[in-house]
Amino acid sequence: MNWWTRVGRLLPGTREEAASAVEPLPAAAAPSPAVPARDLDALFRVVEVADADFLVGDLFRRRFGTDSFPSTPKHFVAFYRDDAGGLLPLGYVHFEIWEAQAMGGGLVIDERLYRRVPASDRDVIRARGGVAELLLGASIALLPRDLIGIWGYVGNKQAEKVDLRVGFRHTGVPHVMVIWRNEPDDAGKAHWLQRVVEYGPF
Repeated sequence: MNWWTRVGRLLPGTREEAASAVEPLPAAAAPSPAVPARDLDALFRVVEVADADFLVGDLFRRRFGTDSFPSTPKHFVAFYRDDAGGLLPLGYVHFEIWEAQAMGGGLVIDERLYRRVPASDRDVIRARGGVAELLLGASIALLPRDLIGIWGYVGNKQAEKVDLRVGFRHTGVPHVMVIWRNEPDDAGKAHWLQRVVEYGPF
């Protein structure tokens, strides 16, 4: 069983006198060879977990100002792995499965833990879109293939940009975005959009 599988189951004087008094500088040391950037797959992974509260419950409650934690959805956690094998849970998102739809929510990034990631590894993560984009894209890929739609309720412009980059599209209804997984016809889209609007914010 590899390391990532085990994780998944959890689950910085005079000028002349002065010149003559200066000690000669030691010979410059040869520059250290550049350390190659780590591969993203070696340092970052999104895993579906059962007990997300244990891993990211405090983060969720702190960032959303709540005393509760969602208990029924599918939970996904983004992990950073350091050189020594230590893990930092950098982010979380969940999807409630409802009538062949996945209702996404709760996306949150732990900015405190992210600051502990070495700059070189943060560069690797940013080059691939950043924690939020990687987390959202990977979690969508892990959802069941027989879904009709994957829905997002988007409340700010930054989140909207991330959603668009991973494939969400506007629906014409404020805040509601969708990825059609098994794309219905226009009548089917209108039907499901109305059902989601009736479902309410998620």
